[in-house]
Amino acid sequence: MIVELEKATIKCLLERTFEKYGSLPSIAFAGEPPCVYLQLKQQVQETAGALAARGIQKGDRVAIMGENCPNWVVAYLAITSMGAVAVPILTGFPDTDTRHILRSAEVKGIFIEPKQRQKLEGLDDAALGFVCDLEDFTYEDRLKHRPGLIEKTLALFKRGRQRGIPEETQLRFPEVEPEDLAVIIYTSGTTGHSKGVMLSHRNIVVDVVSSIERFPIVSDDRFLSTIPLAHTFEATGGCLCPIAIGASIHYMRGLPTPQKLLAAMEAVRPTAVLTVPLVIDKIFRKKILPQIQGKLVVNRLYRLPFFRRKLHKVAGRKLIKSFGDKLRFFMFGGASLNEDVEVFLRDAGISYSTGYGMTETAPIMTINPFGKVKVGSCGKPIPGIEMRIHEPDAQTGVGEITVRGPIVMSGYYKNPDASREIFLNGGWLRTGDLGYFDAEGYLFIKGRSKNVIIGPSGENIYPEAVEQLVLQEPYFQEAVVYAEAHKLLVKAYLDYDVLDREFARSQLNDAEARQLTENILEQARQRINAQLPAFSQISRILEHPEPFEKTPTNKVKRYLYITPGK
Repeated sequence: MIVELEKATIKCLLERTFEKYGSLPSIAFAGEPPCVYLQLKQQVQETAGALAARGIQKGDRVAIMGENCPNWVVAYLAITSMGAVAVPILTGFPDTDTRHILRSAEVKGIFIEPKQRQKLEGLDDAALGFVCDLEDFTYEDRLKHRPGLIEKTLALFKRGRQRGIPEETQLRFPEVEPEDLAVIIYTSGTTGHSKGVMLSHRNIVVDVVSSIERFPIVSDDRFLSTIPLAHTFEATGGCLCPIAIGASIHYMRGLPTPQKLLAAMEAVRPTAVLTVPLVIDKIFRKKILPQIQGKLVVNRLYRLPFFRRKLHKVAGRKLIKSFGDKLRFFMFGGASLNEDVEVFLRDAGISYSTGYGMTETAPIMTINPFGKVKVGSCGKPIPGIEMRIHEPDAQTGVGEITVRGPIVMSGYYKNPDASREIFLNGGWLRTGDLGYFDAEGYLFIKGRSKNVIIGPSGENIYPEAVEQLVLQEPYFQEAVVYAEAHKLLVKAYLDYDVLDREFARSQLNDAEARQLTENILEQARQRINAQLPAFSQISRILEHPEPFEKTPTNKVKRYLYITPGK
């Protein structure tokens, strides 16, 4: 679908949607009837009016912190469409980091859910002009306003509640331009302090419009939200993209646990789900594989490609039925899919696509063409941008992925040094990821440049690729590959439920349990090494007794588990 706009701004995007899809359902909690887009328009305008009444002007920063809900979307749209700057904050940020972000961004107000309020303790009251409860939009005003100003301003939006808002009663906000700052998003990097990514209206809207050309979405689609809205992938792909074409979006109350997810699937019967690979990976390893491997004959047949495809097909039909039986596609982002999971999706006939992006590019850079997905790839660049490999290896073609175009951020907020470091001459943004393009223009990611391990004869070893093989073993949940004393080692967090089920490990004494674990790790090492070249063979797999510590976006903090200089 081609979306044409007068200006590349979120305000223009919304105006088109409200005019074209006003009577269609928009946003709601799962299991509840959505408001139509004209009602969403009214909510956005009322919230913008409430902000204006509290002194929020064009360019002012307003934070949003809470789990996904319709009011989160209303706040985001109100802030950006009136020309202010949204500062989404992941709920997983520690208290001190949250306060640092609020101070750094000079936030003048915040929409926040009640259980996050303790993170504001220790913050100077004068720093925030207001605190708004994200659950019911009640305001705690911390600054004195002209008597009656707030009430008078809000009264403008009360008239005509049932029939829509007449043009003459709308507040006049300053014109929003494509180059105006729309959001500042603080990343949660795995190796250091978060940086504030500055994204303009043009960055975001061009990414939305270009992505829609590759997304097979229509106004009849029902999206189920599973990723935090403070994550750029969800804000762009899971929120603004469906809003741009008049689709509906449904949100779960609280964190998306497996039980809540299945209940929401049954209630919403979604046609589209954007999610991270971890979700389908867990379903595949916890639900699909145990049913296959639990029967000796079936497990033996599973090794044969013909029977594997048949078994995957049957399992896929059951899975789609449990998801409400209306699912048209999965869209995966945020990390790579394990190849065995992709093979399952393909064999099962479940439509899916993968993409590649980063917060600094609003975030979507590539999308695997629907119907032409290439296993192991993250697709082709979206229209309107350039991507190339910087200093590719002469033999493999692998080098750092770089990008330039209208989706690329202007820089990091108040951090000119980091901004200079990430750009090459000519406006090319360094992604920090290594990869290559094949002859058909599909991008393949090999890993992070900072994680590359140099082999015994100077070969590049990509730990993420080895980790994918490790995680295809049925007994592992998480893994970190690293080098020590010129040997490749793996720290692995085991799936103790599987070990208990298959080996009754919990009933063994300590010595027996240790011996069983050592045997399993060694057998897995041999199977994995059989799939690896000699220079990247694993010397040993070590049991890591607990889950790895992760960033708020669920990426392992690798630096905590790798000895510097080894």
